[in-house]
Amino acid sequence: MDEEREVYFLSVAGYQTAVKGIIANVLEYGSVSVEIGGEYEYLSRSSQNYIVHYQRLPSGLYQGVILPKIALPGNNKPKDRFLILSQSTSMAQELFFKHLEEKTEIPLHPSWSGWLWGIFLDKGWLTPLVSLIGKYQGYLVEINEDELRDTISMAMANKNPEVMVCFKKGGEHGSNN
Repeated sequence: MDEEREVYFLSVAGYQTAVKGIIANVLEYGSVSVEIGGEYEYLSRSSQNYIVHYQRLPSGLYQGVILPKIALPGNNKPKDRFLILSQSTSMAQELFFKHLEEKTEIPLHPSWSGWLWGIFLDKGWLTPLVSLIGKYQGYLVEINEDELRDTISMAMANKNPEVMVCFKKGGEHGSNN
């Protein structure tokens, strides 16, 4: 969830009727309340388009998942935002770069991944989401392609070492040609 308490990903497990009822309530009415350790959290569904997936678990319980389409690879709509869900920061950074490369027309070099992550955090284009239960990390990413292009161009003009590393001849990130 984000700071406005909007939910971007929800997984519910239990008896089939209860799970389907909770998911239907979230989709139809746009909200859900969750009790965690005696405390109630009142959450609203984000305005994203979702997919819903149900499955029976080996335990016999039922699981329902609401996942925004912006989290799916290959989903190019909208082009200016995407969602990352991962179990670690390193995996999140890897997914961030892959999605960013897929969504933008700007040529990006893999060695810029960490630098871009920092730029997006600094500019408020990368919003960390909160997980109420579990160790998953979520990030909502907004892309302003014109400003991103200007930021990269400025870094090149200023010979920022984190960007220029890909131009070093024979280096780990450069070519020998």
